Amino acid sequence: MTARTLSRHPDAKCPIRPGEPCTLCLPGATGPADCGLVYLVMGDDELREGLHQTRLAVRGTVTDALAERPAA
Repeated sequence: MTARTLSRHPDAKCPIRPGEPCTLCLPGATGPADCGLVYLVMGDDELREGLHQTRLAVRGTVTDALAERPAA
């Protein structure tokens, strides 16, 4: 068995860097729920909107890449 199979908790995803795992980049953070950076970004209207636009761009890139793949 791998460590992944034994994990009881899913890997947390970073809400600031779409598609990346939470790397606990801020000291004292145990995940996105208590991350100071997430708190600051989500509390600021302009930053939250910028994050939303980034997520849409990432999602569009993935969607475009999937649409370009030949049918199996």
